[in-house]
Amino acid sequence: MFGNSRPFFALVGVSLASGNGMLTNENQLEGVCWEIREAVGRMQKNLTVAERLKLNSSLGLKQFELGSVIAKGNNAVVYEARKIEKDRDPSDGKLKQGSSNTMYPLAVKMMFNYDAESNAMSILRAMSRETVPSRCVQHNFSRTDQQWLIGYDQNLIKLSPHPNIVMMHLCFADYVPELIDSHILYPQALPTRINPEGYGRNMSLFLVMKKYDMSLKQYLSKTPSLKIRDKILLLAQLLEAVSHLTNQNVAHRDMKTDNILLDTSEGNDVCPALAITDFGCCLADKDNGLILPYKTADTDRGGNIALMAPEVVNARPGTFGHIDYSKADVWAVGAMAYEIFSGSNPFYSYERGKAPLLRNSTYKEDNLPAFGSDIPLIIQNLIHSLLQRSTSKRFDASFAATVCQIYLWAPSSWITKYVMPTSNEVLQWMLCLTTKVLCEGGTMMSTSSTKQRTSTEYQLITTFLHRAKLYEIKNALYWMHSIQQE
Repeated sequence: MFGNSRPFFALVGVSLASGNGMLTNENQLEGVCWEIREAVGRMQKNLTVAERLKLNSSLGLKQFELGSVIAKGNNAVVYEARKIEKDRDPSDGKLKQGSSNTMYPLAVKMMFNYDAESNAMSILRAMSRETVPSRCVQHNFSRTDQQWLIGYDQNLIKLSPHPNIVMMHLCFADYVPELIDSHILYPQALPTRINPEGYGRNMSLFLVMKKYDMSLKQYLSKTPSLKIRDKILLLAQLLEAVSHLTNQNVAHRDMKTDNILLDTSEGNDVCPALAITDFGCCLADKDNGLILPYKTADTDRGGNIALMAPEVVNARPGTFGHIDYSKADVWAVGAMAYEIFSGSNPFYSYERGKAPLLRNSTYKEDNLPAFGSDIPLIIQNLIHSLLQRSTSKRFDASFAATVCQIYLWAPSSWITKYVMPTSNEVLQWMLCLTTKVLCEGGTMMSTSSTKQRTSTEYQLITTFLHRAKLYEIKNALYWMHSIQQE
């Protein structure tokens, strides 16, 4: 099936299928889980390598053709883009902007630079958090600057690739170009050499990433009658993404449906693949991890105040003050789950001048709005558990994601009939999922008619198997049974 794991899986499969089998010790069973994680992890790594583009960070914008504007915010503008292969010699120094009817598989995000000096080192230092998910950072520095870059790498956490984190291929500093619509869309962000009344600097940071089709906010407004299963798939992907961030000691701190991108390439009747983007407010400090010293009131606590977790919004500065962000993002996911499952977020105000239904600083769990009867009881309780004010009572992202994954893929008897499986039965189920992923899902992006699941589903199962632990699965099942029996 997959390299040298093949005989191992064959042996374990026969052992488990024969009844109690040779593996009875819990530590041995956890060892099987480890082998599953390793095998699936190698497959994921191979897929990640296949996705990499051959981009030259030293060439900057010269190697791209830009299309139309995809999105514009207060801090950046995003253009659709593609790599130039044979159209021209990039040494001619001219940036090409094409028409929007050409195929553009990439997106280039240009940050607005009002403060940082116009050199790559200063720009990377000022906007370093934007580069956290990037797989490659500009490297054409002088020898002195390269020493600084080593220090920059040592202090800032760099996220490893994950299917539910934006696929950012490259970031670099370059001169701000004069594009067709720039004088209309962002005149003040332009440098004076382009717009005499502009306030921008000559150079800025550029981020090259995969082009996605729309944001989660746009998708939810376009598809109000989304299937319950697809809603759970979206929630599971969000939780897997936050679990990955937390495991790597990164807090996003600006979670909202505008910052969630979707790939709808599989079709309108299929749940899209989801990715978190926009890391400009993130906490990714190797020294402090997810604990931020909070000594003065001017310390940056992140963006989107409405979806700040209670422990963040209510924090007070002091000599020994600190904010723990380990469960802050997962609280925001719980709030966004209301948008996914019921269409409105109780922590937002949808009418100008009107206060939101609940405030993150003062709400009580009993005030959380009820869900419709079509939402499974387990999912309702899971979302309420994510919105617990007390961090000790709030689920972490990994456990919550495991609950969703079990609900989606486990035998129905485990959930509806309160049947608690043995450790061997759980491993049989995991080995079955592993076999299907390695044999059917190995070519994730193919459209083979033999595939019984969508690429999004295969990718979600793969993500689960890559981190699954036997004890956490059993704990999640215990919790699900307790909810059903109440």
